[in-house]
Amino acid sequence: MEQQKHICKNCNNEFVGKYCNLCGEKVFTIQDKKVVHLLEEVFHFVTHFEGSFLTTIKTVFTNPGKFSLDYCNGIRKKYFKPVSLFLFFVVLYLLFPRFQGLNMRLDTYATEQYGFTWIAVPLIKEKMKSKNIDYKQLAVKYDSKSASISKIGLFLIIPLAASILLLLFYRQYYYFFDHAIISLELSSIYIGLHFLFIPFVSFVAESINHDWVRFFYDDNYWLAIFTLLIDLIIVINAFKTFYKQNWFWTSLKAIIYIIGFGEVVIYLYRLVVLYFTIFIS
Repeated sequence: MEQQKHICKNCNNEFVGKYCNLCGEKVFTIQDKKVVHLLEEVFHFVTHFEGSFLTTIKTVFTNPGKFSLDYCNGIRKKYFKPVSLFLFFVVLYLLFPRFQGLNMRLDTYATEQYGFTWIAVPLIKEKMKSKNIDYKQLAVKYDSKSASISKIGLFLIIPLAASILLLLFYRQYYYFFDHAIISLELSSIYIGLHFLFIPFVSFVAESINHDWVRFFYDDNYWLAIFTLLIDLIIVINAFKTFYKQNWFWTSLKAIIYIIGFGEVVIYLYRLVVLYFTIFIS
């Protein structure tokens, strides 16, 4: 018996079966308009999302590097996509910006403590002069626009971090793609720890006792040391799992990566956000 032929409504390809062999579009039938079908799609989305998402989160935070290793080796079905994972944490961070985090106010750039005055002050003065406005007016404009610029700028973090890994592990002949995948994982963990988990703990602490929130201030060195140790443990374990070097070289490269990420990648990211936000303000 000859199978019925269909014309794909998406690409006009002629095919047999339920799905177009060229673009994958499903044959539309009256059954697809039933409420039951809609509920089936909702159920499929929820179960698939929950399963892959929870598996990914569990793997990323309990066994750093395993997610990237599996993904680069072709084990992908059970996981969230690395880019989707990164964007998920970015969106959460942007929705709950309790700390300044990656997106800093203009006042912060103009403060000596953060090391941006060498470029921020001349840019600010030049902008004030060209627009004939005072600092307060510029700060308001800057702070209103920096959030959108910082979202776009976040995509710079991955290639910059991957470039550091490429230099650190150049003798192992990994593809840049592999370095980018583990960069996505490590950056997701970084955002999750520094800009979601710690702010949440600070919120809870402040709710219990207002004075406890002082522990989470930027000038608290104990918090800085604690988070640095956590970062180091995570990166060492991720590198050991993914790159499979001995503990000495893994630990040394993890330290170099953390310094490079914090002092170079994040610094360059903030410079880009400053420059382009000032430019459009």
